[in-house]
Amino acid sequence: MIVGIAEIAASIRQARKDKGLTQRELGQRVGLPQSHISKIESGAVDLQVSSLAEIARALDLEVRLLPRRALPAIEGTVRAAVGTAGSSAASRALDSIQKELQLADQIRTSYPNLTEVENYRSILKNIQALQIDNKSLKTLQNALKPSQDLAKFFKEYNEVAKIAQQVNSATEALRTWRNHQVHLPQIDGPRQRPAYRLEDDE
Repeated sequence: MIVGIAEIAASIRQARKDKGLTQRELGQRVGLPQSHISKIESGAVDLQVSSLAEIARALDLEVRLLPRRALPAIEGTVRAAVGTAGSSAASRALDSIQKELQLADQIRTSYPNLTEVENYRSILKNIQALQIDNKSLKTLQNALKPSQDLAKFFKEYNEVAKIAQQVNSATEALRTWRNHQVHLPQIDGPRQRPAYRLEDDE
């Protein structure tokens, strides 16, 4: 199968977003500046094989050359695996996040000047893009406890300051969880060698 630069760039960009990484964070993982990651994702540079391999590894992808005739069977197998492994955990996580997004919308409607709620919505949306398995679901449920307290605060209190404080607590708990999930492979895995140096001509 012949894949063009634009398709590779789009795949890298989508995989990065699915992992909840910024261009800068991905660049830090593979030793590339954010500006170069941006060029890669826009298809403005030709990737060296070594750089492509490092980026793929950082995004939990693999680069393989496959016989064209084998591709349909392989794609079917991948779709089946993705559809079964962790689908239950992902579904429950999405249900929880969706519930909190509805709460955020209610708070925003009741207190349109409460700017803190936008940060809360943003981190919830960010978590929606992550792949969540059973193990991370358990820790996510703990991180959502301040959000559950926020629901009680919203029902019982009319004081904007108290609600804002609880919104910030819920946001910080989720941000901490999200950062841990994003950097978990980097912490647990072996130290990766940089894929790019200033003297490389890419």
